Amino acid sequence: MNENLKILVVDSEEAARGLISEIAGDISGAEVIDTAANGRIALAKLRRFPVDLILLDLKIPEMRELDTMKRIRRGYRGTDVMIVSGVEGCVDEIVGALELGAIDFIPKPADDNENSIREFRLRLMTIIGLLRSRRNFHKAKCLGNQEASGAIGVTSGLRETVAARRFDKKHSLPVPKHEKRDTCLSVFPPRIEVVAIAVSTGGPNALARVIPRLPGNLGVPILIVQHMPPSFTTSLAGSLNAKSAIKVKEATDGEEVLPNIAYIAPGGRHTLVRVRKNPDIMPVRRFIRLNSDPPENSVRPSADVLFRSLTEAYEGNILPVIMTGMGNDGMKGILAMKRKGCYCLSQTADTCTVYGMPRSVDEAALSDEKVPLERLADRIISIIQGDV
Repeated sequence: MNENLKILVVDSEEAARGLISEIAGDISGAEVIDTAANGRIALAKLRRFPVDLILLDLKIPEMRELDTMKRIRRGYRGTDVMIVSGVEGCVDEIVGALELGAIDFIPKPADDNENSIREFRLRLMTIIGLLRSRRNFHKAKCLGNQEASGAIGVTSGLRETVAARRFDKKHSLPVPKHEKRDTCLSVFPPRIEVVAIAVSTGGPNALARVIPRLPGNLGVPILIVQHMPPSFTTSLAGSLNAKSAIKVKEATDGEEVLPNIAYIAPGGRHTLVRVRKNPDIMPVRRFIRLNSDPPENSVRPSADVLFRSLTEAYEGNILPVIMTGMGNDGMKGILAMKRKGCYCLSQTADTCTVYGMPRSVDEAALSDEKVPLERLADRIISIIQGDV
């Protein structure tokens, strides 16, 4: 069960292929089984033998930047892709690859820069450890399901039918296919005034599968913290806006928070929401504030920073959504929101690229519903509309 992660390195530069292969090959649990100089060769090698992870430079000959990525995702869904590329002139392409399902991006290491090599190795080592843990978890889960199925003689299809017929005693309605937590459900706020999303590793792909499914007349604003560097969040906002009915933009300091707009926290800046207090002016008006305070949970922007500000700006009328990502950013913020009465959704473990941020919320018993990625948009809409 603990076999090495098999890696294919794809880069047009021979020196870069050698350096990346050497670094990856020295990481415990990883095995570089081959390299390729372009996308055509990489796809030919994939047809001959499977790999677990591809370290892919987007600037390779034979194919346009995203063509190799698209073909890998179409034909080899079980193979993860990590983008290893230079940043200059490639931000839009890197964000596009992340939206297509690349798990993360690491700047290409320079052979004459020990710091860049050290940082590359540490980040790659973290990702490899997470991927191996995820693979072992899925294998153990499949083995457990097979043993349980054999023991009770029930097919998976029948189990799903039985599960679909369960009833929620609290509401006397069929339980939907998202999973409600075992403890008492939080009381739904009388209305939802804002949706707050926290997401990290695997986030661009997850957001691309949620935000475009929301209607343009959602009726509330969405505030998103996606852990990305500056300029990457600008590109992500533009890409999501082009494919969504709801307007998507990068948040700017001082702008008013309005319904039917999704605001993405800019990379490198904490994003907060503040109320402009004037008892003679109704309704209440809320505004974006950005700052460069120190990172929190080792990240800036931090979901915890945003979430704490929302407890003051919106009281408990908040729908936080915790999605795929490493670490526990957002958990403490949700704890603060819970004291005001928010209702929280978390992405299910089996649909996360990395079950880190949702796990921290689930294990703290702060999630009211665990919802698969493909159903998150519909669930957000139904809760806002009061269809609970």
